[in-house]
Amino acid sequence: MKLCTIINAWTDTLCLLPFCVENHLTFSDGVIVVWSETSNKGQKDDRIKEFVYGHTFSDVIFHQLEPIQGILPLMNETRKRNSGLDVARQHGFTHFIIADADEFYVTKEVEWEKKRFEAKDLNGLVCGLNVYIKSPTLMTDDHTLVPFIHKLTPKIKCGEFRGYPFAYDDKKQAHIDPSRRLNVDVGIRWSEIKMRHMSYVRDNIMMKIMNSSAKLENSKDVIARDLENARPGYISELYHQPLQEVDNIFNITI
Repeated sequence: MKLCTIINAWTDTLCLLPFCVENHLTFSDGVIVVWSETSNKGQKDDRIKEFVYGHTFSDVIFHQLEPIQGILPLMNETRKRNSGLDVARQHGFTHFIIADADEFYVTKEVEWEKKRFEAKDLNGLVCGLNVYIKSPTLMTDDHTLVPFIHKLTPKIKCGEFRGYPFAYDDKKQAHIDPSRRLNVDVGIRWSEIKMRHMSYVRDNIMMKIMNSSAKLENSKDVIARDLENARPGYISELYHQPLQEVDNIFNITI
């Protein structure tokens, strides 16, 4: 297995990107960062360009792809992920993980699942996640699921594929981001590990809210209250679950 992680990044996650890359390099053979100066909502910020040209990482490929203005943010996000898959094929990777720059995994858990993947005839794994609010030490559960390790085949691609396993539950509620679903419906199994999503850990949360492809501006007041009140035991208005205090296992500092 030659595994890569494909990370979509814009300036709103710049505070987390170095930590994310370092994390994924502990279990991936390489990282591909698909980045842009302009957000999917049209805001331009050149700080990420300065980071890209000043980085000192090895085993990291930076690939610039600017969004097409005037189309849905979801379509641009999907374009970026598929562009990352093309780059991965060009560099001879055999397997991939799709991620954003605020997504982390526990290294030993990934290594366990890599061994399982190679021991069985699998096309892909799907896992759940924990979401972090305000701090890398405040965590709660989320119903969202994410594609995990997948085989990099010549024709695999991301898109709004409704037949992708685990995308919907029996009540037709969506659980997987449409930009991450893959055009494969066999050989996909469940993984018990959790992705750790630093979704609301930022040095500038409003930049995320106003440029998110997920229309977070509709929930900005709720997000603001969660961030203001975040502490162990607080019931998140966003997730309707109590926040738990955990160790800062990825040594994130913002």
